[in-house]
Amino acid sequence: MEIFSSIKSTFYKALEEIINTAYENGGITRRGVQEILQKYNCNFPSLERRVLDKNEEENKNLYLLKKEDDSQQLTLRIDAPIEPYATDIELMWLKFMLSSRYVHLFLEDETIEKIKKLKVNNNFLFDPEILLPKNYSKVVKREWVREIGKKLRILIHAALEKKAINYTYITRSGYQFKETGIPVKIQYSLKDDLLYAIIYSITSHSFAKCVVQNLHDISLTSEKVDMTEISKEYEEFLKKSSAPEPIVLEVMNTRNALERAFCLFSSFKKSARFLREKNKHQLTIYYYTFEEAEVLSRILYLGKDVVVISPERIRNEIISRVKKALERYEEKV
Repeated sequence: MEIFSSIKSTFYKALEEIINTAYENGGITRRGVQEILQKYNCNFPSLERRVLDKNEEENKNLYLLKKEDDSQQLTLRIDAPIEPYATDIELMWLKFMLSSRYVHLFLEDETIEKIKKLKVNNNFLFDPEILLPKNYSKVVKREWVREIGKKLRILIHAALEKKAINYTYITRSGYQFKETGIPVKIQYSLKDDLLYAIIYSITSHSFAKCVVQNLHDISLTSEKVDMTEISKEYEEFLKKSSAPEPIVLEVMNTRNALERAFCLFSSFKKSARFLREKNKHQLTIYYYTFEEAEVLSRILYLGKDVVVISPERIRNEIISRVKKALERYEEKV
C-alpha cells in the first residue's frame, strides 16, 4: 500500500515514530500521538481516529495501540519497533561511501564492516573506479588521511566544547603564522577533495578559512580564556558577517551544470528550484562576506552554464572579471 511507502507518505514516518516512541518508553499518551501526527502534518481527525482505534468503521482502524486499564498510557499491541528502512539507492550510496579515503575518519570499523555486508539490488550497483576525480588541488598536496584524522579530532573536540586552540598555519604561498582561535565549523569541498576549518581568531578578532592539512602544531590552549565573552564576540561577528542578500544563479539544464554547481557549492547553505517555463534551475547561495572571493571564483569556474541574477553588485563584478579575462586573452593572441 502506498500509504506505508516511506518515500511517498509522511503518514508512514509519523506511524514509525509513534511505534518506536511507544516501544522505547513502554507506552505513549494520546497527547504524544497527537503531537507526532502534527509534527508530520498528519493531524487530520480521520487519521487520528484510525491510529487511536476510534473510527466508526472498524475495518479502517489500525489497532496499533491499546489502553492499559485506567492509565493514560497507550501501549503497543505488538511489542516490537520498526527497524530503519533504506531504499536500494540509499544502500548504493552507503556502499559508495566506502570508496572515500575519508571513510575511516567518520565511521567505526564495525560500521564499515556492516555496510560491506549489505545486499543491494544488482541493477543499482556500479564500480566506483569509473568515477575519476579531476579537480583535486594542484597547489595543495594531498595529506595522508591518518595525519588529517589526528588534526580533525582536536578541531572537532574544540568546536563542540567551544575551547580555544593554538596552531600554526602555512599559507599556500608558504607564509607561516601562529594563532590562538576557536574552531567554529568543519567543511568538506567536493570540488578539490579538501577539508576546511573555519576558525575564529582571538588574536585578530576575525574568521579564517583554513585548509586542514595546512594546520600544524594544533593543541588545546592551556591559557585562561574568557570563553563566554569570546563566544558572544564571535557569534556577533558571524551575525554581522552574513551577506546582506544571497546570490541567485540561473543554471542551464545542460552539461550536468546543476550537478557541477551542487558539487562546487557543497559546503555552502543553499536552496534550489526548477523554473519550468525557462527549463532552468534557480540556485540560491547563502554565504558570509569573508567567503565572497571564494564564491566568485566558483561561479566563474562554472562558465557559460550559469548566469548571476542578483544581487546587481555581484553580477557586475562577474561581468567585470570576464571582460578583463577576455582582454588578457586578446592581448596574448
